Amino acid sequence: MTEITYGAAFADVYDEWYCNDVETATTVRMLTELISHVPSPRVLELGAGTGRLAIPLAAALPTGVVVALDESPEMLQILRSRASLTSASVDGATAGAVVAAEGNMADLAALSTHSEATAEPFDLVFASYNTFFNLHVPGDQARCLAAVARRLHPHGVVVLDAFVAGSQAPQHATTSERRGDWTLHTTTDFDAATGLIIGSTHSTHRDGREVVRPWRIRYHSPKQLDELCAAAGFALASRYGSWQKSTFTIDDARHVSIYQLVR
Repeated sequence: MTEITYGAAFADVYDEWYCNDVETATTVRMLTELISHVPSPRVLELGAGTGRLAIPLAAALPTGVVVALDESPEMLQILRSRASLTSASVDGATAGAVVAAEGNMADLAALSTHSEATAEPFDLVFASYNTFFNLHVPGDQARCLAAVARRLHPHGVVVLDAFVAGSQAPQHATTSERRGDWTLHTTTDFDAATGLIIGSTHSTHRDGREVVRPWRIRYHSPKQLDELCAAAGFALASRYGSWQKSTFTIDDARHVSIYQLVR
């Protein structure tokens, strides 16, 4: 049986559920600050989805290029549509380019064959909102970081935004919430030994539609991510508790970590 991808499961509701994220502006601000010294920055977003960040980030980089990589054709179709409808001027600044690239972020192979715009080194590579954990096949996160190291400018940076599972994280959990016209009931099973989290979101629309959306991720703690990055040639430069650059503490539920090449 073919496993349904995250993109196929969530593309139809992704913008409705997540694109009004109040953190979008602060995320874009921090990312642009990291490369403010680069005249024509090149940015790669891993798992760009429908362009929640790639589109406003490109608008904030009038002379830059943002390559939006995602394995989901469903997500990228929406991204392309949103990008074409976005005004070329945002707050008076001419928008930079967004290049949508379909491919697996585990090896970045698609960047070599997609276009000339995706083949040059990047000044910034980032994955937001736990996206890096979507690489749930054992070894894929390490492969991704090794591929990023090969494609990063020597003075470039990598940013990973991810949640932190507390020591008391349950092996099984059930949550309920409302997002717009949808009611979501999500169940998760967490294998602390392997980090694998298998989830299923049963979503019910007020018009009676019901859709089951399966997903899985592989969690790594901040320390484990540091070790994976070190193996790929990166060192931790900074770690915050949010995109607002709050000081990270052991009690924080998430982290935004910045890595630099050391070799």
